Amino acid sequence: MVQIEIDQEKCKSSRECRKCLEACAEGVLMSYPRVPREPGKRTEDWGIRPLLLSLCTGCKVCEEVCPQGAIAVTVA
Repeated sequence: MVQIEIDQEKCKSSRECRKCLEACAEGVLMSYPRVPREPGKRTEDWGIRPLLLSLCTGCKVCEEVCPQGAIAVTVA
C-alpha cells in the first residue's frame, strides 16, 4: 500500500513549479484550485494532490524532485 502526503504549507507555487506533476510517469498527481473558483475570475492559488493513488508504484520520484520537500511517499 502506498500513501502520499503533501504539505500544502510548503507547496506554495505548484502551478509554476510542476516538477512532481511532470516527474510522475503514472500520472498519479493533479493540480487543483485551493479556493473555490468565482465566475469570470482566474484562480491564483493552486495545490497538488494524489488523484489516482491506485496507480502509484511507490517509486518516490515526486518526493525526490520536489524542491520544497513538500511530498512524503510511504510504502507499506
